[in-house]
Amino acid sequence: MLRHVAGAVAAPLRRSLCTAASRSRPPWALTYRMAPLGAPSPGARPSLDHHEPPCVSQLSVPAHLADGMDLAAVSIQAASCDGLLLLDFAGTLRGDRDYGDSLPAVAAFAAAYEPGVRRFVCNPLSGELFRLPLPSMDAEKTTMPFGLLTQSNGSHGPPDRFVVAQLCLRERDGQRVVRRFLSETGEWDEPPLSVPAEAPGWRAMPLHEVVAFGDRLWWLDPYFGVFSVDPFTDRPEHGFVVLPRPLPNFDMEVQLELYRLLGVSEGKLRYVELTIKEPFMLYSFSLDDEGSSWKLTHEMRMNLVLPDKSRPRLDQMPWISAIGPFNANILYFQHGEFISALDLAEGERIGRSAFLDNIKSLYHGFVPLILPAWLPRFLYLWR
Repeated sequence: MLRHVAGAVAAPLRRSLCTAASRSRPPWALTYRMAPLGAPSPGARPSLDHHEPPCVSQLSVPAHLADGMDLAAVSIQAASCDGLLLLDFAGTLRGDRDYGDSLPAVAAFAAAYEPGVRRFVCNPLSGELFRLPLPSMDAEKTTMPFGLLTQSNGSHGPPDRFVVAQLCLRERDGQRVVRRFLSETGEWDEPPLSVPAEAPGWRAMPLHEVVAFGDRLWWLDPYFGVFSVDPFTDRPEHGFVVLPRPLPNFDMEVQLELYRLLGVSEGKLRYVELTIKEPFMLYSFSLDDEGSSWKLTHEMRMNLVLPDKSRPRLDQMPWISAIGPFNANILYFQHGEFISALDLAEGERIGRSAFLDNIKSLYHGFVPLILPAWLPRFLYLWR
């Protein structure tokens, strides 16, 4: 089942070495997106409470990193393929509205689009941090969340450079640009983005992880398709791949981001979706090496039955949480306070785990985090 593209990626995609099929696989963590504040000591560093999936891992950050701000949430906005994290420190939202328990999620959503947020690149194993300077840039009409991409001069070693970037439509001139911070220059800039005439417009998207894969950043719009760009180049080109299946009479009020997921596994970009009406069908696709079409890899009917033998309502459906980075047959689902691992090849559940006790909000999602052997010893070369 194939669908073609508008503004496809011109060059073949380079596989991510960290997620390509290999005999030697590093550990990885199914990391909860929200990071609680931990030790108040000025010398404290972030630390990762790592557990084997489907158990949930969690990053905690020292309280002094939020000094001087009215903090609402610390969130993992993105991860590179080699284990670095992009952290957003979201301030409390202005206004009279009371968000109650949903304030951290709402604040994290708003911060993901804002350049003026306190933002760090973090090594979750060594605890080392690099704080991004605040940019001085024009206002924007529309933006996408920030992502993190790294590059290495070697084949298997740590990265030599990184970029933090978003797609942006400037307000003053209507120009589409890539708003980015380059570690090599230590500065923010906005190179113009070359966009094909047939490419769709951007809109505010659900807070999905921005996926780093094949020298590009990828943004999923769960209603229409996947946007991408190479943020390192000074002449970036806009890529767009439509979703592999048309949506039959979809409801814009439904939170499709809970049932559609973009990820990387076995060196390929993957897209997974679960239909929300009977018969409950699960579809899994991979993007070809040219970045131009999707291939159906799995089609499976899900037997979703509640303990009382009834069919689940929409608010009782499991959410797709992650794709196993080294085995595309393994998917992770969240259902209430539990995470389950499903083997598509065998059609059965192979693991189940409850949330950590200190996780109270169950709707923020997860970030797959690969942990190479050199990561605990890695010091940022760009400093």
